Amino acid sequence: MNGEPLYVAIDVGAGFGAKIGLFSNPANQFGEDLLPREEFADDIDQFVARLVEKIKQLVRQSGRRMTDARAIGIASPGLFRSDGSYLLAANLTFLNDQNLPERLAAATGVPAAIENDANAGGLAEWSVLRTDLLYWVFGGGWGGAWIDKEGRVKFPALDWDGDDRKLHYTNEPGYATPLDKLKLKTLFYQYGASFDRFEQIVVEDLAIPNGRLTGPGDDVNTIRAEMILSGPGRCRLFRAVVGDDDFHTRFLYIREKKQMSDPSIAGKHISKLSSMRVEPAVNTDRLFGRILAEATLTIFKQARKDGLREDLPICLGGKPSYALPYFGPSAQSRIGAAGVMSYLRPSVIDERGFNANLVGAAVLAEQTATRQAAAS
Repeated sequence: MNGEPLYVAIDVGAGFGAKIGLFSNPANQFGEDLLPREEFADDIDQFVARLVEKIKQLVRQSGRRMTDARAIGIASPGLFRSDGSYLLAANLTFLNDQNLPERLAAATGVPAAIENDANAGGLAEWSVLRTDLLYWVFGGGWGGAWIDKEGRVKFPALDWDGDDRKLHYTNEPGYATPLDKLKLKTLFYQYGASFDRFEQIVVEDLAIPNGRLTGPGDDVNTIRAEMILSGPGRCRLFRAVVGDDDFHTRFLYIREKKQMSDPSIAGKHISKLSSMRVEPAVNTDRLFGRILAEATLTIFKQARKDGLREDLPICLGGKPSYALPYFGPSAQSRIGAAGVMSYLRPSVIDERGFNANLVGAAVLAEQTATRQAAAS
């Protein structure tokens, strides 16, 4: 063990805190710890100090020394500048404008690098498949990355100036990809649902001040794809399909009925209803799949000129992706009918029970160490 490489991987989460993992390579993790959110109270100095303390403690417990560490990789939600500082730190506002890899490198003497967590997830998939791929992760939104054959993130959203037109659909699929409202109205109608009802649900859920749902660039004729293609989006879609009908509730336990308004939990109950062939849930997932297909074709249309091949794997991560057996068939058939031979598949990292962000951070650490060695 002592002769093997040592890489430190960090997954900075917006919820519970920061996970720390030790790896000899991205496929071999041999240590893990958690720095809970309450231990740093959203204070950058305290966060860095406690993180360094946890890293050193974990390294010691593994029988290694910090001087053995070749690099530190960090996966984090948010947008970044080219120098590694946070441009927009999602829900971790205390990190805005902070350069976390620079501070960790100064405190540990180990080179460090940072990536958006969706990009890190894509790197994790690449470490197994070793081919170019799209990685899509569904959660509160829809994140993603295009990874090339050499394990590089294509078109990362670095130094973004707020102009939606400068975002590449492959790197910010949920936020940057537009869905046409007229086309959505037709699709909703085909599945017995009302897009107007869906739009009203979103406006009320998000308390949109002007009551108007707009797409990228504030376009009134489109919406952002993640309004539908996300965990909360699937739940809103179900509510729009169900309308005032409560027939589906007879298939749910009392506890499950109460949880249907919570997007973080309701998704698994919708999947349960789909597995039982309850019509509103089946139609929800068929509609979700059709809309995912339309968004996919829009992404390929933009990225084709940049060399995106039409038969690369599309790996899906995040809890909503567990419903792939229900929404996948309608999405895949529409994508295939349009001539795109890429296939939707579950994340290989999720299938193995690993943390995609942590594994991706380990890949980033390994890449950073390789670059450092080549430069010296």
